[in-house]
Amino acid sequence: MTELTYAVLKYSFILALILFAWLAVRSLHKDVSAFLPSRDKWIRKRKKQMREARDKSSFSSSSSSPRSSASSSVTQTSIVSLVTHVPPSPSPVSPSRSDTTVLVIVDGQNAGMTFPLPPSCTIGRAPDNSIVVPDQFISSHHARIYKSKKGEWVLEDLGSTNGTYLDEKQIAGPVIIKPGQLIRLGATSFELR
Repeated sequence: MTELTYAVLKYSFILALILFAWLAVRSLHKDVSAFLPSRDKWIRKRKKQMREARDKSSFSSSSSSPRSSASSSVTQTSIVSLVTHVPPSPSPVSPSRSDTTVLVIVDGQNAGMTFPLPPSCTIGRAPDNSIVVPDQFISSHHARIYKSKKGEWVLEDLGSTNGTYLDEKQIAGPVIIKPGQLIRLGATSFELR
């Protein structure tokens, strides 16, 4: 073989290695970017804006003047035009009620699904859980939610691989959860309502 053949083979091999490395990094970036905290903060910020707008519009619509109801419909329309995707909410449940019994998936492949909460339930991929979520990043028996003796909802991690997060902070033991707080298991986010 000539020296030219060796040079062509050498440079084509180096080019193939660089292409392979670039494809691997690009694939990893796509996988990781789906779980960046900035995305979750953006989603929480938009949901908070929607809740505030909903509360503001319900407050202004309770007023007796027809002018205030017209302005509230304008507010609702403008808020709806700002938000491109809002997961469908279940039947209206007041977040201030103490008998909160609904867990809603707000982010993930099953966004919009609601689950009524019994006094104690487990969440995971295994079919023997109370709430089964087909998310590859959730353990077979990931977390447990139960009602304490005081009537408060408690979230507990069951030794999951990827951890359980409450408002973007990983929990180490049982913690009390309140309506509206964001619970993240794997790539799925839940909200207690």
